[in-house]
Amino acid sequence: MRPMAELPEQLPKKNLRILVVDDDPFILQEIALHLMAADYRVESAESAAQALEKMDSFHPEIVLTDWIMEGMDGLELCQALRQRKNGRLLYLIVLTAHDAEESLLKAFAAGADDYIPKPVSPRVLLARVQAGARLVRLQLEVEQARREQAERERMAQQIQRAHKMQAIGTLTGGIAHNFNNYLAAILGYAELAKEMFPGVGEGQLDDFLDNIHQAGSEARDLVVSLRSFSNGGSGSRKAPLQGVMLDEIVRMLQPVMSASILLKTDFDKDIPLVLVSQDQLYQMLMSLCINAREAMEGAGEIRLRLRQVRDVRASCASCHEWLSDDYVELSICDSGRGIDDDTLQRVFDPFFSSKDAGQGTGLGLSVVHGLVHGCGGHVRVDSEVGKGSCFRLLFPVDPQAAQAAEAGSTGTGS
Repeated sequence: MRPMAELPEQLPKKNLRILVVDDDPFILQEIALHLMAADYRVESAESAAQALEKMDSFHPEIVLTDWIMEGMDGLELCQALRQRKNGRLLYLIVLTAHDAEESLLKAFAAGADDYIPKPVSPRVLLARVQAGARLVRLQLEVEQARREQAERERMAQQIQRAHKMQAIGTLTGGIAHNFNNYLAAILGYAELAKEMFPGVGEGQLDDFLDNIHQAGSEARDLVVSLRSFSNGGSGSRKAPLQGVMLDEIVRMLQPVMSASILLKTDFDKDIPLVLVSQDQLYQMLMSLCINAREAMEGAGEIRLRLRQVRDVRASCASCHEWLSDDYVELSICDSGRGIDDDTLQRVFDPFFSSKDAGQGTGLGLSVVHGLVHGCGGHVRVDSEVGKGSCFRLLFPVDPQAAQAAEAGSTGTGS
């Protein structure tokens, strides 16, 4: 190589990471020194195998490799790098003494972006690397713009869905209110008729009125679900989410499950304080466990687990908000048939049901959406067809409640 005095006056400032690969330690060190003097971040590797090992820890944007090396040569290294997940974002430069046209075409076919002929001139080396750096920056800017566009589209969809759910919630609340007035009249007159005309028609009228009252009561339960969806269960009395509360809910759920369904529980004791309504939690678990029971066709295993999960980085399955925080997670997992991707996109939509017409209201998971979001929480869903489903209710920790509980325990101890 020529002396450093021949380096260009204006050097690229700080920036990209370059991995230099050469099985000649002297050349490797000299190239690395030139690049570091130009303020690049440089790592070196004495073989292609060593270079592949350093990729995941160093994450270079440019790889500068010799062609002729023992074992895997430079072109084979280029091919291996292009096959990696992030291979398309790499800029690959080959050092070569082969200047024949066929050799250079072979290098480009292997995935190289540029080549530097040997013996290497420091001026040419830095000029070629600087040209590659410009292309890398441009590509990174394009990738960043693409990610930002995808994020804008995701946010637009999230806002659109939130408006949709809000509008449907408002409409549903109005329908529930008016419907409840009609139900009150139907149930009231049915009870009054039973009192005024007992035994009419050899008891047939009583049977008719009983059927009317039963249907009205079921419709009243539906109104409760409609209201829960529309207001998220706001205003309900809340208590700490603990294993004791969940054990009681599980006991209430047992009669709903068939004898061939096993309910397993695993409730961590050492979790942050979260305040929830036991009635709302029962309603959510009831909906999810009934869905699990039907997905397993009456036989299988449902696992309930309570734990703290840290640094969750995922999107909510119902509102699609991006999550990045710690939560208390209550998961309900089953061994059923699972949910396909198309259905998974719609399971929280109001009135959506995968059942045949007349066999479901389509409000179960919508109510779960309303209740869990009413307490500031979110839902995640993991499911694979044929391998079951897992619904994860994520509840945010209440800092004020936690501080109050800590203060109360301190006061009690004193």
